[in-house]
Amino acid sequence: MNKSISVFVCLLFFSFSMIILGSASSQSMNQDDCPEIEGNSTKDRIGCLDSDGDGWSNADGNWTINNGADAFENDKTQWKDIDKDGFGDNTTIGAKNIDYWPEDRLRQNPVILIACEPSSNTIIISEKSSFFCKVTNPMDSISVNIRIEWTPLEGISSEWNSREVTLQPNGEQGHLTMFSVQNTGEELGLSGGEVKIWVQNQESPSAIAKLPIYVINQHPLEGNDLTEDVSKAFSFSRMHEGVEQVANKIEETSGIFLPAWSIYTFLIVMFSLSLKKPTKIFKGNLKQEIPKKRFVEKEPEYGEPPQYIVKNNKPIESVSEQNNIISEEFDYVPKRLR
Repeated sequence: MNKSISVFVCLLFFSFSMIILGSASSQSMNQDDCPEIEGNSTKDRIGCLDSDGDGWSNADGNWTINNGADAFENDKTQWKDIDKDGFGDNTTIGAKNIDYWPEDRLRQNPVILIACEPSSNTIIISEKSSFFCKVTNPMDSISVNIRIEWTPLEGISSEWNSREVTLQPNGEQGHLTMFSVQNTGEELGLSGGEVKIWVQNQESPSAIAKLPIYVINQHPLEGNDLTEDVSKAFSFSRMHEGVEQVANKIEETSGIFLPAWSIYTFLIVMFSLSLKKPTKIFKGNLKQEIPKKRFVEKEPEYGEPPQYIVKNNKPIESVSEQNNIISEEFDYVPKRLR
């Protein structure tokens, strides 16, 4: 009897559970957050208008982007924008309008690093030269699909044009790639090319490396500084590239546009100041008065005046002459001591 009661209770409980689940399933199937509008959104709301078909509904008067509506109604690869800078937070490969710094409103573009060795080449005409380059992804938690392009100038030829590589986030295996660029000298003179790194669908390259090549007729003699002259010829262009990178970095971090000429002005002023001596720059602080020497006049010490004895050896002819002579011996005092 007890066994039959237990079986009955189990059947009753199972039937009741099925009724509840069926009711809930029916209710979810019939849920429509926008009953007056025909739509197919499924992510933030059910059954609302979804223009790009990414599952996120368009914003309206009752449901805004802050509530979870699609921030990019016409881009099915983006739907969320945390920092509200107009770039999407979806960073998966193939997405468009990616914000590579989703929590920084002042930065959106990706950062890619490139370094090549040597910095310049000098080759004989019809011979080949090679550059070895390394490209690195310094961004954390973001993988990128990059395109590497080599654009040679007139005077050289190259069989290598471009390649595509996927770089993993910084710190993970595959966050860098290495490659070589081989060129052949075709015409005498200064030539070279540029390596450009494009990240997915960016409108401008994320990194550029300018590589000069000097094509000559024969090897320079020992002691010739031809290679050094080539480096000097490109020193200003490399410096200008560095100045432009600094200006772009300042604009990305602070939002302030700083023209390149202002950085040159600052460098010239600092260089001019460095040429001056500290005594001229800090003239007021370093000038010291030289103490004057005190002179004490002392009376000259001449000692006892010299004594001169004059003897009169002439015979006395008369008494008058004798009276005029005071003494045969007397002291003579110099006139300057009288």
